[in-house]
Formats: sequence, structure tokens, C-alpha cells
Amino acid sequence: MEPATERGRRLAALSAQLRELHAALADESADMRQEQLRDRVQRELSSLPAHEREPFLSDLMTQFPVWNEGNNGSVQHAPAPAAAKPTDPRALADMLIEACASLPETARNDIAGRLAAAGLGISGGGQVREVVKEVIKEVRVPTGPGGLPAAALGELRRMVGLPADTEIQGDRLVDLCTLLSEFVLKLEPWACTYWRELGPDAKNPVPRSLDKGLAKFVSGDPSASKDAVARDILKLRSLVSLLLKGVLDSGKQFGKDHMARFSVDAVQSAAERGTFTESQGAKNWKQYVRLMEGYDAAAMEKRLKSLIAKDVDNGLSQVIR
Repeated sequence: MEPATERGRRLAALSAQLRELHAALADESADMRQEQLRDRVQRELSSLPAHEREPFLSDLMTQFPVWNEGNNGSVQHAPAPAAAKPTDPRALADMLIEACASLPETARNDIAGRLAAAGLGISGGGQVREVVKEVIKEVRVPTGPGGLPAAALGELRRMVGLPADTEIQGDRLVDLCTLLSEFVLKLEPWACTYWRELGPDAKNPVPRSLDKGLAKFVSGDPSASKDAVARDILKLRSLVSLLLKGVLDSGKQFGKDHMARFSVDAVQSAAERGTFTESQGAKNWKQYVRLMEGYDAAAMEKRLKSLIAKDVDNGLSQVIR
């Protein structure tokens, strides 16, 4: 890889960082080293478009040749020199690799250790290659008809209730995505506005996010992962369903509260007892008038909103947590 290009510079820098990281973790367990190396490779990949990730990893593999892969293209062998005692270090290295091909693993490791001690080894080459191989398997997505990801198509078939062998039309799939995106993007601002009005002091505000998140996701922006978009959609779906449920539950609760305060039995039990000069009916009416002081349409609306907001906020606490 030409180091003058941006890709070459990135590969060279990442290779050096992986070697340094492997050396710095020499006293740690193999699992710890592998986890840290993997995290560093994944961070580098996150800034690359999806279609560039596997070629980048393949080029990265060439930066870490190992003894037992010297004859499969990982190390380029120079032509055998004519001199009986070659002095070119590269030719000597080729001869050493060829001579070590049939040695047992322990012998090759011993030689590699001696070279590394002299500053000639590639620190962590074998382990880094294994890490990169694992990441390549993850970024290599099997495809189905039309080049679409086979796993994603299978998940879609399951979601809409299609048999596993049903062919999915690419143009209709795009139309469906467009329709569903329109539904979500027009629903979200209304739902968020209603929620702000109902629960201005709620513990769980739900701001708009999908209008920007969906655009980033479909354009391959690494900051918008599938999990991040799924979480935002879950919040919207939960908010809408909880608002609907809150209307039903708050109506029931409001009815119970109203009857507990204004029913005939409630008014009669709270009113003073009738006297010879003032009947029980008059006492009941006075009690009703007292209860209705300050209780108008605005107060009823406020009460209903508070009941809905409380129910929705409690439900959102479970979803967000």
C-alpha cells in the first residue's frame, strides 16, 4: 500500500499503533490483548464507509506476516540469489522463512522471539492477524437476490409474515421504506409536541431525533448505527402507545375521582345535617356549591392532562431504563 495516499497513511498508522498496543499489553492475558486490539480496529473501521471496510482489513492483514503463512502470499519471496553466500538482508530473510517452514511451532516461536529481541520481529503479528480475521467475518455480509443482505431479508420476511423462500421485489421494498419513513417522520413531531404540552415537567422528555437519524443511517454515517435508530424508533412507538393508553386510563381515573367528590352520596355525606329551619336538600346544595368553587372547565382539563402525563411518564421510565 502506497504510504503517500490517505489509505496508505491510515494503514501505516494503525499498524504501528497495533504493534505498540500489543507490546504495552505484554503482561496482560491473551484475552485482554485481543479485546484491546479488536476495539482499536473497530474504532478505525467506524470512520470508513461499509463497502471499504473489508478491503481495508485485507490490506491491514498484509502488514502482519507470520512464519507459518510465509508460502501463501503473506510474504513475498525474492528470486534465489546466484551467489553462494547472499548478503542481501531480504534474500536472507526469504531463506530463513523457507528453512523454518517445516519446523515445529515451538522452534519457529523461539526464532521469532530472538528476532524480536534484536528489534527485527513484528510484535504481535499472529494475534493481530487473528483479530483482523474475526473482524473481517463480521463485516462480510452474505447477500441474497439483488445484492441485498440475506439476513436482513430473512428478518423482513419474518416480520411481515412471509414464507422464508418468498422473493422480495427490490423496487417494492424501496417503496415500502419510503412510505414507512414518511409515516414515522410525520408522526414524530406531532407526538413530541403533544407530549411537551401534556408533561412540561416530565422526567422523561422525548425530543425529535429520527428526522436526522434516518438520513445519517441510510447514508452510511458511522455515528448512526442500527441499534441507535432502533432505540429512537422504540421511544417514539412507546410514546404513541402510552399516550393512547393514558387517555383510556386517565378517563377511568377521572371518572372515579369525580364521582368520589360530586356523587349524590358523597355530597350528602359531606353536607351538614338538615334542621327545622333549613332542609337537608338546601344543606346538600350548599355543600355542592362549596365543592364547585374554583372547579371549572380549565381545572378539569388540567386534571385530565396531569393524569395522562403521570401515566405516560411512568411508562417511559421503564422504556428508557
